[in-house]
Amino acid sequence: MWLTKTGGLTLYVTAKKHGMHALPRPVRQHGTRVAGLLALVMSALPMAHADAVDDYLMRERAVRQIPGMELAVVRHGQITRISAYGTANLETDTPVTPDSVFPIASLDKAVTASGVLKAAELGKLQVDDLIPKYVDVPFPGVTLAMLLSHTSGLPDMGVVLAQRYGSRTSQHYTTAELLDAVRSAALDAGPNVQCAYSDAGLFLAQLATQQAVGQRWFEFMQEVLFHPSGMQHVVTFDPHAVIPNRVSGYTFDDAQHLIRDDRTDVQYGELYNDIGMTIGDFARWVIMLDGRGQLSPASVTRMMTPTILGDGTVAQAVFPFSDYGLGVGLDELLGHPMWLHTGSSGVAWIKIPDLDVAVVVFTNLAHSKGSDPAGLAIAVAGLLEPQLSLRKLPTARGPLPAAGRALRKDYELFYAGTPNLQRYTPHARRLMWQNRRTFFSGRSPRLGALKDWQFLRSTVIEGKDSYQYRATHEHGEIYVRFSLTRDGLIEHLVWWHL
Repeated sequence: MWLTKTGGLTLYVTAKKHGMHALPRPVRQHGTRVAGLLALVMSALPMAHADAVDDYLMRERAVRQIPGMELAVVRHGQITRISAYGTANLETDTPVTPDSVFPIASLDKAVTASGVLKAAELGKLQVDDLIPKYVDVPFPGVTLAMLLSHTSGLPDMGVVLAQRYGSRTSQHYTTAELLDAVRSAALDAGPNVQCAYSDAGLFLAQLATQQAVGQRWFEFMQEVLFHPSGMQHVVTFDPHAVIPNRVSGYTFDDAQHLIRDDRTDVQYGELYNDIGMTIGDFARWVIMLDGRGQLSPASVTRMMTPTILGDGTVAQAVFPFSDYGLGVGLDELLGHPMWLHTGSSGVAWIKIPDLDVAVVVFTNLAHSKGSDPAGLAIAVAGLLEPQLSLRKLPTARGPLPAAGRALRKDYELFYAGTPNLQRYTPHARRLMWQNRRTFFSGRSPRLGALKDWQFLRSTVIEGKDSYQYRATHEHGEIYVRFSLTRDGLIEHLVWWHL
């Protein structure tokens, strides 16, 4: 591992080969080179030993069979570390470097929310404005905030396109065609009735921002957020464009061979194509969440405030987080508030605001196939701040609380994709049913069978009794937390693959 400091930033870049036997053919692991002047500077430096963070990430990269990976750490408003590992493109044998441009997928939820909030700061709109004020859609009662919090009632864009055109794959769409599909969508629920993931809502939020500011959305974001924050490499991931340092995405086929992920090969137009950026650029966006840069403290507070549904309950998710703000997942890590989000391309970020530390992990293996970058980020945070370490939690002593005795079976059914829906609250039941075949179906070939189940701790979170477990599989550990209502139904299920 090379180590250098430049402009106050410490860069740790792997230069050794690790775990080659653990990766399937034709994948090979390679060291990482830094282009240009930085490489010349580093070539004169002595070799440094890998630290605990490198050891953990390189081990997990091999086990999870991730071609390429990158890490950024932010402390006290500064990027203190960028580490690069492995291969950005297997066909050209191109290494991951700090200049690599990754598709950020659903990390753009928070980026989009920050743009809406910035437009509000500039007096161009209000977050609680009704969407028909800006976009001609037949959705009375739906506000911008509902679009950003997935509470509009709109289905996800894949469903919307299937309803309108019969398919979303292997086709190119213009913005006008996407809007036509959204306009004709059959809503799943009324406004602010339930929290259900919807890319279509974020697409409408970007359209509304364009209309409100009188400028193309991407140009507005470049002008008021990206460039002033030093984010100089942000692009739209147009499949036809020549994008320097573009990272290739990968997934697994049914035979568990690595193949190219063609998810970003479809042209959806500037608003719905993925955003691409370097990990350093995204870390600079995370710094905005300190409220000392382009976003005001009031805007950050609004983003991080849990969304309340019309019935007075908190908008919930069954995912790496339990609550949702505006484009941001909200949870806690061993008693510390945590902000986070994941993206389907294999990327994630977390921020622990009371410790002022954030971790960003970019990979080029699909999240659904087991890259699970949020878990990697949480584990790295635990290495940096021991009070955040789930991996060091000892097994709890004494008898297992009665309420927690049935939860191993619930986990096993959840892992198998056959959850007992009667064990969940109505809201959680719907989420479990919708996602029952996707949570672990792509991960289980690499995770393997459940070998051990350890109860770690019980606590009260948001007034609910919560139970934390370590599920040890043949090739990985899942940390799972159940939160139960007074009558013993599962209201929250949060899991992280560390």
